[in-house]
Amino acid sequence: MIELLCVVAIIGILASLLLPAVMRSYLRIKGAADEMDGPTVAFRLEEEARRYCSANTNFHFDSKEDFIAKCQLAPKCRNWVNASQTEFVPFTYLDPTNLMVLTIHIGPKYRTQFNFTKGNLSLWPDR
Repeated sequence: MIELLCVVAIIGILASLLLPAVMRSYLRIKGAADEMDGPTVAFRLEEEARRYCSANTNFHFDSKEDFIAKCQLAPKCRNWVNASQTEFVPFTYLDPTNLMVLTIHIGPKYRTQFNFTKGNLSLWPDR
């Protein structure tokens, strides 16, 4: 019985040493995957916001939650906007188009940054 308890204790100690390393590598891989998906998610975010703004010409967004709810963002876009490191500035249709309204930081140590102006999120580009 004592031998079994010793084996369980040793396994517990080894697991406690291994889990932080596994978690660090998981977060590193997740950050790299976010960076790879970044341009696609950014394009999708712009597209969904533009769709809402073109349908509602007198738009106004008071907060991140308001922006997410009105634009009906896809899950990945919603997670990006809801993230704690994301910076959001409330904006309306009256603001200048070069006003920086959304900055999203992703990837390992949040070093990759996507900036969106009011024009990026509300106006369709000329084709």
